[in-house]
Amino acid sequence: MDYQGQKLSENLFYYIIILFGSVGWIYGYILQDFTYVFYSWSVGVAISIVLCVPDWPIYNKHPIKWLESIPDRDSDSEEEETKKNK
Repeated sequence: MDYQGQKLSENLFYYIIILFGSVGWIYGYILQDFTYVFYSWSVGVAISIVLCVPDWPIYNKHPIKWLESIPDRDSDSEEEETKKNK
């Protein structure tokens, strides 16, 4: 998952939780029953987990280009020391 994919996943999570929580709160307020708020919020959490936790291909649209590795300087100096000691 790249950085823009992480941002997309996090925003998607927030929007789903807020949407389901708000709808559940309004519905629960109308019916005067808090369990509907909890059920709606739970469905939102389940949906957001399925959409946001796995590394779906939609989150990998901007791959990160890594730099080439640099040879380790310590390994070169160790090789020279072993040659000198022989």
